[in-house]
Amino acid sequence: MWKHLTIATLAFDMLLSAVIAAPGAGLYALDALDDAPVGPMLGGLPVTGMNNAADNDKDTNIPAPADVSSNENTQLTGNGWFKVPITAHKSPKGQVSTISARIRALEKHNLSVPSKWLQAVEKLPIKEYGYGIEYYGEVGIGTPPQKFKLDFDTGSGDVWLAGEDCAVCSRHKKFNPRNSSTHKAEGRKWGISYGDGSFATGYTIRDTVSIGNLTVPNQVIGLATSESRAYQQDTVDGLLGLSYSGVSFIPGVTTFLDNINENDYLKQPIFSVYIKEKDKNDYAGEYLFGDIDHSKFEGELTWVPLSTPKFWEINLDGVSLNVEGVGKEQMEISGPAILDTGTTLIVMDEKQATEFHRGIPSAEKSEIYGWILPTNTDQLIPGNISFAIGGAEFSVPVKNLVREPVKGLDGWSFSAVTSGASNFIIIGDVFFRSNYITFDRGNARVGIAPSKH
Repeated sequence: MWKHLTIATLAFDMLLSAVIAAPGAGLYALDALDDAPVGPMLGGLPVTGMNNAADNDKDTNIPAPADVSSNENTQLTGNGWFKVPITAHKSPKGQVSTISARIRALEKHNLSVPSKWLQAVEKLPIKEYGYGIEYYGEVGIGTPPQKFKLDFDTGSGDVWLAGEDCAVCSRHKKFNPRNSSTHKAEGRKWGISYGDGSFATGYTIRDTVSIGNLTVPNQVIGLATSESRAYQQDTVDGLLGLSYSGVSFIPGVTTFLDNINENDYLKQPIFSVYIKEKDKNDYAGEYLFGDIDHSKFEGELTWVPLSTPKFWEINLDGVSLNVEGVGKEQMEISGPAILDTGTTLIVMDEKQATEFHRGIPSAEKSEIYGWILPTNTDQLIPGNISFAIGGAEFSVPVKNLVREPVKGLDGWSFSAVTSGASNFIIIGDVFFRSNYITFDRGNARVGIAPSKH
């Protein structure tokens, strides 16, 4: 029985395979689409840094919010806050492709992808060819607002969605510029592509973005005129990036988040993310802009300064495995980490991912499928994974590491932790589902606390 074993006895022999580099994500903005680069590139300008917070503070007491009008066209100029409920979405027929989620995570951050993963994705039926789990909210574009379901993504600075000229975007609601009195033509062509074959291309406009009680005018928006079938099958209409300027597909664009910050639209230049298991009404949490909801987490927030004020990047001090009735085993995992709500998984480099899976009985590295786990891992290891950040520890239940079953391998499931990162760890929604996080743009820091569910 597991309780009679020591954690040290759980090391396993992993399958070693050569990793062949594959092209990364192509993010580009062009004057003419015919001039699209053969190889991928990441658009963006050097980012002007902000002063990091000197110390890791405890939660500051932000005053309770005043009553805010429900008029969605109100442009707030201070003392503003609002909540946006989010909905959890799985790929068609409830199937989740962890391989696709891995590829998106790596290429989104311009990292190489093993060629075997790309080959495996090509063989997946369309019903399994999805993002994994996304969390979206309702956003208005134009005046009056046309409503869309957009994926809220702290790992991106882009705002894009389907345009009326997209003939293949029938599953999505399309934006019609002619129905907006604030629409301005911009005319730059743009595109986003991934090595798994998914892409979207189109042109840019400027228009008003409305979310909750906030209206942000003159925001650069990408309108898709063509999409790959992976995007066509997606329930989400597009993306709302919540990262710094410089992490955008068009060089020089001020992101939605920075527009909010520079114009003092909120009473505090912050937003807080609360993600939970969806209920019968598909409610899966909320984004709270301008404030902190203390009822959604345990204790106080631990404030952690950003190490790089471009992405939401912090330093991960360590990771450990805590098993009920056995004890705690420290893993040799630490380094820069990006908090990314637009990524489903947790992505580490090869050495870190190997170290992470060392304590999981029978976990293996498959050349084709990457890291896989016994489907009953949560029964074999009752406990949690602890992430040390800013002098505190934040846990993720072991059961949340087990993804969908691997076809053809009975008793095996994909792991929510994968390899492929290089200079930083990507911390995705697996972590957010257990921890409340406040993103403080004004002070270049984040606050983290265990969520209440």
